[in-house]
Amino acid sequence: MFARTRPAAVADTLPWAAFLATTLALLGSILLHARWLPASLLSAFLLLLGLRVALRWRGVGRIALWLRLLVVLALVAMVGSSLGNLFGREAGSALLAAMLVTKLIESETRRDARIVLTVVAFLAMAGFLFDQGMLQATMTAAVCVLMLAAMYELDPASAQQAQRAPLRAFSSAGLREAARHLALAIPFALVCFFLFPRLSAPMWGAPQDAFTGRTGISDTMEPGALAGLALDDSVAMRVRFDGEPPPPAQRYWRGLVLWNFDGRIWRGAEMLSGFGAERALEQRGPGIGYEITLEPTDKRWLFLLDAPLGPPEDATLSADFQARAARPVSSALRYRGQSSTNYRMQTELPRGVRTLGTQLPAGGNPRARALAQDWRTQVGDDPRAIADLALRSFNQSFSYSFEVPLLGGDPIDDFLFEVRSGWCEHYASAFVFLMRAAAVPARVVVGFQGGYYNRSGDYYVVRRSDAHAWSEIWIAGEGWVRVDPTAAVAPERVSRDARQAFEAGGTWYERGWLASVRDRFDLAGYWWTQAVVQFSAVRQRNLLDDVGIDIDDGRQLAFALLGAAVLALAFAALVGGWRRRRGRDPLREAWRDWCARLAKAGIVRAAAEGPHDFGERAAAALPAQADAIRALTHGYVALRYATVQVGRGAIDEWRQRARAFRLR
Repeated sequence: MFARTRPAAVADTLPWAAFLATTLALLGSILLHARWLPASLLSAFLLLLGLRVALRWRGVGRIALWLRLLVVLALVAMVGSSLGNLFGREAGSALLAAMLVTKLIESETRRDARIVLTVVAFLAMAGFLFDQGMLQATMTAAVCVLMLAAMYELDPASAQQAQRAPLRAFSSAGLREAARHLALAIPFALVCFFLFPRLSAPMWGAPQDAFTGRTGISDTMEPGALAGLALDDSVAMRVRFDGEPPPPAQRYWRGLVLWNFDGRIWRGAEMLSGFGAERALEQRGPGIGYEITLEPTDKRWLFLLDAPLGPPEDATLSADFQARAARPVSSALRYRGQSSTNYRMQTELPRGVRTLGTQLPAGGNPRARALAQDWRTQVGDDPRAIADLALRSFNQSFSYSFEVPLLGGDPIDDFLFEVRSGWCEHYASAFVFLMRAAAVPARVVVGFQGGYYNRSGDYYVVRRSDAHAWSEIWIAGEGWVRVDPTAAVAPERVSRDARQAFEAGGTWYERGWLASVRDRFDLAGYWWTQAVVQFSAVRQRNLLDDVGIDIDDGRQLAFALLGAAVLALAFAALVGGWRRRRGRDPLREAWRDWCARLAKAGIVRAAAEGPHDFGERAAAALPAQADAIRALTHGYVALRYATVQVGRGAIDEWRQRARAFRLR
C-alpha cells in the first residue's frame, strides 16, 4: 500500500515545511469554494488532506499507484453523484479541487509542489465565477499571500527551513516577501483594471449550471418554498431613494406574477400578450424615483417598487408588470426605477385574462370550493366583500409561522381546515384559490417586502429573508388591487422586517453598536459593488473619454496601456530598490570596500575567514602598516560584535578612517 521508492535528488526533495505550506495554500483555495461545495465532498477533501499530512509526518513513503487511482475514481464519482454531472461551473471547480488533492497525495518533490501551487492560483480565481464581493476578494488575496509564501519556502536557498519548528509552515520572511510582492503588483493591476478593454458580454457561453437562482425566489411557488428563506440574512438588493421613501407598509418589491395552478404549484403565464392584454397603469399619486443594486440572481427578472411606471433601461415590462432584463443577472446589476404607490392597474380586463385569472384544476380541495361558494351566496357578486370575509377568517383563527407540517393531496383544504398556520405563500395561495373559486379574478405576486435602513450609507437593504408573496384581485372600476392576506394574520410582517416578525428588536447583531458596525461593513460592500463590480464597458468608455483616450482607437489605447504599465512597473521597481537601499548595512559595505582595496594589493579575504584572522594576515603581509591595519580591524570587530546598537556617527568615523588608509 505504501511503496518505498527510490528517493529524488536531495536538491529537489520536498522539505516538510514547504510541503505543509503547499498544503495550507491548497486548503485555502478549497475553502474559497466551501459555500457552494456539497458538504460530503468538502468533508472528503479535508479528510484526505489531513490523512496526507499525518502520513508524511510519520515518514510513510510514497503511496502505491493503485491506491492513488482508487482515490481519483472515488472523488470523480462523488463529484458526479453530488452535483449531477462533471461539467459546468460548480462541477468543474469541484473536479479541479479533487484533482489537486490527489496530486498532493503523490507530491514528493519541489517540482510537484510548484505544479500544485500553479493550479491553486487558478482554483482561487475560479471563485469569482460564484461571488465577486469584497469579502471574496479579500479572502482570495489572503490565499495569494499563502501561495506566494509557499513558493518562497520551495526556494532551496531558503535557510529558514532547517531552523523552524516542525509544525510551522511559513517563515516570517516568506510571509513578508509574499505580502510585499502582492503589494507591488497592485499598481500594475490597477492599470489593467482601468485600461484593459472590457467586453460587454463574456467571450464564452455560460455553463449549464450558471443559471441557478441565488435569491431563493424561483419562477414557481409551492407550500414552504419561501419559508426556507426566513433565516437567510444575506443581501438580495440595496435601494437608494431619490427623496422621501414610502412607509414600510407600501414597500412591496414586485417580481413575478403567477397565474397557473395545478393543485399544489403556482406558475407564471409566459404569453400574456396572446390574451390581448396591454400594460395599463393610471398614476394617481406622485412618482417615486430610486436606484436598485441587485445582487446576482442568474435569472432575468428584476424587482421594482409596486407599481412600476415603466421598465428600467435594457429591460422590458410585461402586461402584468413583470420586469425582465435582456440577459440573466450573473453579476451585481444597478438600474433605476420609477414607481407610484397610488395607482389603478388595468381597469379593463380582456376576456382571455379573466379566464386565466379564474381557472382552477378540475378537482381537489372540495371544502375550500364549498366555502367560497357559500361566501358568494352570502354577499353576491361583490369581490371586495368576498375578500373581506376571507381576511376576517384568517384574522380570527390563523397564525403566522414558517414551521408548517407537510400538506396532503388537498393542500388548500389541509391548510384552511386542519393546520391553520403558515408562511406568506400559504396565505397567498389559499386566498387566491378562494377568490377564484368564488369567480373573482385573482393572481399571486412574488417579490420582497420591507427593507432595513442602513444609516451609514443612507440606503435600504432588502434581504433574502424579506422574500414575500401576496395577492391581487380584479375589481371593476378599480382594476387589479393588492390584497396581502399575511397582513390580516401578522400585521408586523409588513410593518417590520420578516425576521423581526418573530424576534422582537431584531437579532443580537442588529442591536446597539454592533448594528452600526454591520451597517458600515455593508456600506463597504456597497462601495465595492459600485466601484469594482459595476465597472462595465460603458463606464470604462466614459472614464477614458474624460481623459482624452479613444477606446475605439486600438493603437491609442495600446500606447496608453503600455505607458501606464511601464510607469506602474517603474514605480514598483523604485519602491523595491528604495527598500533594498534602506535595508543595506553601511558598516558591512564599508568593510567590504576596505577588503576590496586590500585585494588589489594581493591580500584576498577568504569566504570563511573572520575579520580578526584576515586582519592579522594582512598585517603580516604589510608590516609597515600593521598598526593601522590592526586598528581598523579591531574597530570593525568592536562595532560589529561588541556593540548592541551602533550609532551612525561611529560608523561614519570608521568609514572615514578606512578611506584614509593608503597602501604603500
